[in-house]
Amino acid sequence: MSGEFIKVSCKDCGNESVLFSRATTVISCGVCGATLTNPSGGKATLVGCTVLETME
Repeated sequence: MSGEFIKVSCKDCGNESVLFSRATTVISCGVCGATLTNPSGGKATLVGCTVLETME
């Protein structure tokens, strides 16, 4: 299983976070608490964020 890290921006407050693309838990924004991702059995489903950059 391979995955990469992605830099995302919260749609609610604009806070930037670095996440693992295959996260297996719900990830919330560290500033406002909005849900950023939901697990989906593969790549995490991005729900409350916008991808800014893919990191290797």
